Amino acid sequence: MLSLGMDIGTSTVKLVLLKNQEIEKQWMAVHHGNPFVCLKKGLSTLELAMDTPFSLCVTGSNTEALLEQDSAIPSLGDIPAIVEGVRWIIPQVGSVIEIGSQGARFITEVQSRTPQFAANEHCAGGTGSFFEDQMSRVGCKLENYSALVEQAQSVPRLSGRCAVFAKTDIIHRQQEGVSTPDILLGLCYAMIRNYKATIVRRLPVCKPVVFCGGVTCNSGVIRAIRDVFGLTEEELIVPEEARFEAAIGAACKAEGAFTLAQLDALLNNAMTAHSTTTGLPRLELRPGTSLAEPNATKIIPESGCALGIDIGSTSTDLVLVGADGELVDFQYLRTAGNPEGAVRKGLASIRERFGAVRFTAVGVTGSGRERVGKRIGADAVRDEITAQAKGAAHWVPEVDTVFEIGGQDSKYISIQNGEVVDFQMNKICAAGTGSFVEEQAARMGIPLAEFGPLALSSEHPASLGERCTVFIETAIASAAAEGVSQAEIAAGLCHAIVQNYLHKVVGSKPVGQHIVLQGGVDYNPGIVAAFQSAYGDRVQVSPVFSISGAYGAALLAQEAVGDAPSRFVGFDSPAKDAEDSRSAEIQKNIDFYKQTDKLLLEGYTGKRDPRKKTVGVPFALMIHKFFPMANAFFTSLGFNVVLTDPTSEETIRLAQQTAQGETCYPVKLIYGHMQQLIDQKVDYIFLPTIHTMKHEKSRVKHNYGCVYMQTAAASIAKALDIESKGITLLSPVFDLDFGQEAMASAMLGLSKILGIPKPFCAKALLSGAMAVRRHTAAVEKQGKALLATLKPEDKILVLITRNYGVSDPILNMGIPELLLERGYKVITLSHLPGHALDIADEYENLYYPFGQHILSGAKLIAHHPNLYAVYLTNHGCGPDTMLSHLFKQEMGDKPYLQIEVDEHFSNVGVITRIEAFLNSLQHRPAVALPTDFNIEQVDIHPCRLAQTPSPNVPLYLPAMGAYTPYLAAYFKQQGADPYELPHLTDDILSLGRAETSAKEYLPFPALLGSILAERKNDQTDAQFLIPQTQGAEADGQYARVIRAVLDRRKEQNAQLISPMLETLPEMAQNCDALFRALLAGDILYAAPADKRADISAQWDALPGWEQLHTAAREIGALPAKGRRIAAVGMPLCLTELDNGVLAALEAEGEQVLRAPLSEALWFLWKDNLDENKPSAGWLDQMQRQMQTLGNELGAHSAFAEDAETLFLIADSALPNFSGGNGRYRYAKAVELSNRTNAVLTLAPRYENTAMILDMRGLHDACRAPVFQLSLDNDWDETAWSRLRSFLYYC
Repeated sequence: MLSLGMDIGTSTVKLVLLKNQEIEKQWMAVHHGNPFVCLKKGLSTLELAMDTPFSLCVTGSNTEALLEQDSAIPSLGDIPAIVEGVRWIIPQVGSVIEIGSQGARFITEVQSRTPQFAANEHCAGGTGSFFEDQMSRVGCKLENYSALVEQAQSVPRLSGRCAVFAKTDIIHRQQEGVSTPDILLGLCYAMIRNYKATIVRRLPVCKPVVFCGGVTCNSGVIRAIRDVFGLTEEELIVPEEARFEAAIGAACKAEGAFTLAQLDALLNNAMTAHSTTTGLPRLELRPGTSLAEPNATKIIPESGCALGIDIGSTSTDLVLVGADGELVDFQYLRTAGNPEGAVRKGLASIRERFGAVRFTAVGVTGSGRERVGKRIGADAVRDEITAQAKGAAHWVPEVDTVFEIGGQDSKYISIQNGEVVDFQMNKICAAGTGSFVEEQAARMGIPLAEFGPLALSSEHPASLGERCTVFIETAIASAAAEGVSQAEIAAGLCHAIVQNYLHKVVGSKPVGQHIVLQGGVDYNPGIVAAFQSAYGDRVQVSPVFSISGAYGAALLAQEAVGDAPSRFVGFDSPAKDAEDSRSAEIQKNIDFYKQTDKLLLEGYTGKRDPRKKTVGVPFALMIHKFFPMANAFFTSLGFNVVLTDPTSEETIRLAQQTAQGETCYPVKLIYGHMQQLIDQKVDYIFLPTIHTMKHEKSRVKHNYGCVYMQTAAASIAKALDIESKGITLLSPVFDLDFGQEAMASAMLGLSKILGIPKPFCAKALLSGAMAVRRHTAAVEKQGKALLATLKPEDKILVLITRNYGVSDPILNMGIPELLLERGYKVITLSHLPGHALDIADEYENLYYPFGQHILSGAKLIAHHPNLYAVYLTNHGCGPDTMLSHLFKQEMGDKPYLQIEVDEHFSNVGVITRIEAFLNSLQHRPAVALPTDFNIEQVDIHPCRLAQTPSPNVPLYLPAMGAYTPYLAAYFKQQGADPYELPHLTDDILSLGRAETSAKEYLPFPALLGSILAERKNDQTDAQFLIPQTQGAEADGQYARVIRAVLDRRKEQNAQLISPMLETLPEMAQNCDALFRALLAGDILYAAPADKRADISAQWDALPGWEQLHTAAREIGALPAKGRRIAAVGMPLCLTELDNGVLAALEAEGEQVLRAPLSEALWFLWKDNLDENKPSAGWLDQMQRQMQTLGNELGAHSAFAEDAETLFLIADSALPNFSGGNGRYRYAKAVELSNRTNAVLTLAPRYENTAMILDMRGLHDACRAPVFQLSLDNDWDETAWSRLRSFLYYC
């Protein structure tokens, strides 16, 4: 019997033909975006007659178009196919590591009935394409990877999180002289550490481990897996058939009877049928647009030329410029990891062609500028932003905006009067860069020169969305599989690149009327046309677009030299040793800055007396504030105290090795610090849990530590299993909202664990509290002293971030030193009287104490003419996504530098940003302070968001599925005029994302976009319902930040109605009616989807209790069909933002039990009973109503049988936690898991609370398997494949 398995993936097609369960034939080829053409070719190699019958099964991410032609074709999800295939190859398999071109998966407990698995989502950091892209950057062929890594001598640290970060690190390491083999091996380790932290996480690694997928060809990865996972030769198996495992699995599950003739006909149909309506405009170059090579005279003026050099990551450009700016000559060279060699080659070419040229001035820019600039005696060594701006302003004097897209970087520059006033560079994604185009063209098999013209020929550009560099391939492959032409895909890619650039680089920054396009990407007419499609005649292309950086560097050098001779010496003079040019003043500034760290460690010795027990303290998070207290407390109790060293390369290595999840970087580093203490064999680890922490002038109900601060200590200690190593965690819960007594009580609670009587602990605590007070006072005194000595011309840089971000040498990326070495005085937020400001009238619900401090600091800096902010944020930090908007509002027109910190090693991009910022400051005049100047006299702009709507003004409600009509009816009863905001579309999301600046959670741009879409249609007075919460997630700040965006857009007649969810029972009109509105939606969702319309038709606009109970009984009488799947998450994710996934599952016959919104809010209200005491009786009544309705709904009910059990579950896992209603979400998932086949948790991608629930062991606590839907409005076939694979085992 013949069985055919077909694996149609994102980059390859694989076929396996089994005959009597033995491999008869296997075939594989790269499909270059044409999977079905490739598949036809593969089928022809099987040597079967056209009518020979065989059973069939298909798998892979590109099967959908084929299944649309014939739904009878058996199919298998990726994971089951891999499991079946690996079981066939290695029957004793325990776990599978599978890494393909875009997919990275981990499957464990393979011998069980329900294997567990995890897969990458929308980042390509751990996939085969990651290596493919990096190999092109080091100028090597992919097939030579293994041979090269065999020559490696060391493993340098590189970022494995993102292709962009890895690229930056590679360039830096190359410039340090690290060999290519070492770099390539470093990439293998970086990728596998990232894979372990972000994909494997907390899943058990069962042995033996089978490694399969396309990356098995890479011996460096095999070595890294063995090392990072601690596996022996016998425990890691790489089978011969490692690349065919999914096709083998499909063949094992093949069914039916098919022939090649049938398949051939199906493929022909699939390749001709496709939709052409995408809504994207056709790309057309505007008349007069020239993309020709720059026009050079090729004649050297008698007076000589200025030389401009731009040393980029992939190319090095040299230009010669005459005295009046005329372009004399230009050349492009490949940098190839050797910047000096490229410049030598360029200079030799000038000599060969022109003889000896007199260089009147020499300027160098680009990532390799520092080393080469010093070596050749350049007159001007400038950052790329300043150089690009100079080049643009020469050709277009009225320029106000520059869009520059190079090979690896993309930049936005805002210009006023020829000078840079603001800028941004790509941070976290390469989807808007030149290498992106190059890589996609290569994968599609299109010569780069033909890509743009091909795009212009398309009538209907394909909609590919905004994706990570690699993941857009999924969209490309899916489109190709549906028969979309290469021209349409090429045009869609041009649109996608421009949209990525505008959303991820430009964001909400202003775009002027005179936009100049620069950078090598402008050779591509498709991309230029896409920019023109977005901005029309406001866009023009620089005549020197391809060499604009080098050209600008030459002009800057001319300015720097003036009438003096050039200092250029070239490479002919011997290299000079770098001199330490630090002046006494610079050294004094450095000493001043470092004094703060010395104050923190005052009295600490680090000595260990072997007779005493040792308390280890990880130098992370709030230890940067509380260490003086911990040191004094434990020392006076007779313990040794050991503080880990400041974060180092070793800390990072350990963190990458042990981290379990994609947290923000400061939290990830705790893993490394704790592991160091484990290695030092301490007896205790002290890291307090920060629940609340009062800002001195705050008036919010509670000031919350972020969700990680509330949970990190216990989660990480559990992940590292410190208990089994004989170490006890000391993590008192600090509720510092309640003053020093609460902290004292928490610390005294340690007496029982330590076995020391409370009176002794009390005395020790007094000494600790005094130490903290002394440290805080000393730092503020230091700041006052510095501010008092400022001269009018002094410009002081203030480092704005949390205290651990200021002090940690890795988290601050060496930025303080970089600023100090350039001659600036640097102070921190702690040196300013930020605690003295009361900003509560402007930010009445700002529950982050750090947020209050940061925005107070922003006010002080904006007010003081000679203070300038350097604002550090953290990649993956929920609070930062909101605070960044408010910080921007506070700074107004005053320039500031914002840098997002993450784990990449190189600070090349940081230096560029710093130098550009400092250059822009030089053009700002120093201002003498008025004699009566008081830094604390800042402007407060009161902003009170209304809690209840006004009558007679339209009130727009967010679209929330079945709940919205009943909430509208409730508001109508209260005298409001309610309407529903539009449902989410790509256009609406684009409107919202145009105002975003970082990784804001999906609900934020969705809500903002829907408001802006409504304002486009109607500018009259309107109200928009955007509820608030008291903390500590980002969602409680949505309303205040949306208000800031509306203010910036001058939308003064758009009012927000923002009731506080926690206190609704106390302020809502007619709570009973409000609760019925919520229950109406819950009951409808409990009904089978095809019955909902009939049920709602029988109700009043807002159903009464009897109608609700009648409907519940009718629904309860219906038979429950299909698997029972629980869905738990944020309300918007369960209704509007799930990309239709839950409705699709219901349409397929599954019974989806959504966590009831009424129960979620009831839980929140009960959890805040101190504020809802007058409503306690009503809450008990509502609990009884939910219980009765649940009983009536029977098998259709998602209500807990006893809602009080939810608190018991929450208290066991998250006892002191506030944020995202996380306690309810955890408890509800566990409760529903007892009566469902599977649990789906739905959360916005990047949401911190979702990560917390995972770190607190939600998967282990649930009796049913758990699958997380990470939502960002990009649910696609790959995501469906993951979900179907999960459900296959449920």
